[in-house]
Amino acid sequence: MMESDFDRQLNDAIETLLQHGDLDKGAPAYGVALKAIHLGYPSLTRMEKALYDRVVVPALERRSAMPASSQGEHRVGA
Repeated sequence: MMESDFDRQLNDAIETLLQHGDLDKGAPAYGVALKAIHLGYPSLTRMEKALYDRVVVPALERRSAMPASSQGEHRVGA
């Protein structure tokens, strides 16, 4: 059973980042993204929010603005 705060849309977006090499599974930013998926952004600590905002948000923005032919050119993994 999924937690009530599970964010399916964010989960799918993070999976896309992983699939295209824009985020590394072992990176701290990935762990913070998982916490945001399951517990919500407000549950993040101040430091986790800073990491999420610095690494995950720009990667999501690049991915959403990127044409399909450019996939995988940008890589993050703070």
